[in-house]
Amino acid sequence: DHRDLHLSLRRQRQMCIRDSDWIEVKGANVNNLKNLDIMIPVGRLTVLTGVSGSGKSSLMRGILKPAFESTNDKKAKKTIQKWQSIKGTEHFVAAYEVDQSPIGKTSRSTPATYVKVFDEIRKLFASVPESRIRGYDAGHFSFNTAGGRCEACGGNGQIKLEMNFLPTTWVQCEECKGARYNPATLEIYLNGKNISDVMNMSVSEACEFFKSHPKIITTLELLRDTGLGYLSLGQPSTTLSGGEAQRIKLVAEIRKGQGRAKAAIMKGKTRNNANLYLIEEPTIGLHQNDVINLIEVCLLYTSPSPRDRTRSRMPSSA
Repeated sequence: DHRDLHLSLRRQRQMCIRDSDWIEVKGANVNNLKNLDIMIPVGRLTVLTGVSGSGKSSLMRGILKPAFESTNDKKAKKTIQKWQSIKGTEHFVAAYEVDQSPIGKTSRSTPATYVKVFDEIRKLFASVPESRIRGYDAGHFSFNTAGGRCEACGGNGQIKLEMNFLPTTWVQCEECKGARYNPATLEIYLNGKNISDVMNMSVSEACEFFKSHPKIITTLELLRDTGLGYLSLGQPSTTLSGGEAQRIKLVAEIRKGQGRAKAAIMKGKTRNNANLYLIEEPTIGLHQNDVINLIEVCLLYTSPSPRDRTRSRMPSSA
């Protein structure tokens, strides 16, 4: 509950005093930041606060992100250095920025496609015996390519209706009734559900349905833990709020960071496998309970293994 979380954060603040690892920036000069020196503890959830225009975003996007890329990413574009020096970037292997910009501009983009679980779901349907008999591969279950999708609506489930002097509107496809797929594809069932049924599931329902599939359930549980259990897997990204889109982005970046860290460990690199996450205004529009869920995710899911979860490295902006 709230009291347990408060005590957990309080212990971390006390431990932070004894932590010897810091990100140290000197002479930051960008926008409203004038020759600023700042130290941010490594391995902690750090919040940057201040009035509008005080330089929170400037510090994250104008200093921390480019400073990390200039020292750790050889492929990064060279930019004008707006700081005198920075130390501590060697503690991280990658930096990920998460803002509230939309995750997709068309109805083809969905939460399932953005976090990559749709790829694994399509592979499962392609492995069904009936799919093998018919010669269906994973691509057949994509609504973005010809073959398994409804050709009348092009896999959108809706048809764009343009009228003179009136705003453009969308109507349900009469052929597939919004299912996005043709009848032959909808005849393939996985544990009693076809691909359209699965895409209409909420994240919470999908967690139960795919509980025996590690590659899928890990990401779905993370979505659910951030308070997005009510979203359907196939909900068009254009209908998501800024806060919902940002949390989906956060899940995608955490999973990407975990995968990168695990790959490094498998290669024998046992040090400095942490990731730096920069989150801009993550609590805007969230209910207090959702804020609690978000904080818990930040503390628990930002490291590659449970043993390291208390060492989540995530400076963020509130």
